[in-house]
Parts: sequence; structure tokens; C-alpha cells
Amino acid sequence: MPRTTGGLSIEMEGLMETLQAVRGVEADLRPGVNNEIRQAAEKSAGELVSELHSSAASSGVPVASRVASSAKVKRDRIPTVSIGGSTRVGRRGAPAGSLVWGSEQGPKGSTNHWAVPPSSGYWIKPAVERAGPKAVETFRYALADIYRKHGLL
Repeated sequence: MPRTTGGLSIEMEGLMETLQAVRGVEADLRPGVNNEIRQAAEKSAGELVSELHSSAASSGVPVASRVASSAKVKRDRIPTVSIGGSTRVGRRGAPAGSLVWGSEQGPKGSTNHWAVPPSSGYWIKPAVERAGPKAVETFRYALADIYRKHGLL
């Protein structure tokens, strides 16, 4: 069975160039800097996960909170959150990955099982719109602190 993935992203100007610059850092300094960047990314992504949980709870979509329980911070140098996957969250054991799209987008031409009006985003999009800018700023400040601490700025 083919796997499909969806996504929603926030663009952060200069992020890839910043991460490329770390590759030029002295070899003995690089692991420490990378680890600090990963910790900063986890903190930033954690802010979004908290907002996803709140947004799902207030969305009116019955399954959204259960799907939101599958949201996880991925350890990376870029703030990344994964929602869905094989975690069983449905009343009948459906995996979160098969419910995430419907819980976010609602019915598109089919019977409305969610009891809420069709939408372009019930809980994920609003959470990203609310928490995204703050999470990006948190990450930016953390990067600046890391780079200052190691004399890279």
C-alpha cells in the first residue's frame, strides 16, 4: 500500500543558510553546537505541540483530541512536529494517520461524520497560525544565543 504524507510548514528566512554555516564550524565544536540547535528546535516545536492539543480540544471535532495525542516533536535541527502515524486512537482502533486529514479538513462531499461545518482547517491550521510566529521567534533567539555563546556571530 503506498504511503502518503501531507504537510504544513512555516518558512523561516535564512534557516538553511544558518544550518549550512554550522558545517563550516571546527570539528570539535560541531557536535555541541548541533546538539544545542536540536534542543532549541525541540523547545520551539514543543510550543506548537502544546497549541495543537489546546486547539484540538476546542475545535468541536470529536476525534481531534485523540488525533492530537499522536503529535510528537521530532529531534532535528529544524523544529518539526509529526501528527498521525500508526498510533491507534480511533474508537474502533483506527490509526491516527488515517484520521488526521478528516479531523483537520472535515467532509469534502461526503457525509459529515464530524458534526461541524466543512472547513479549511479545524485545529492544525489555527494552531500553526497562532503558535507558529512565536515558535519561530523562540528558535531564532535560541540560535542567536547559541552562536553568540560559541563566538560564531
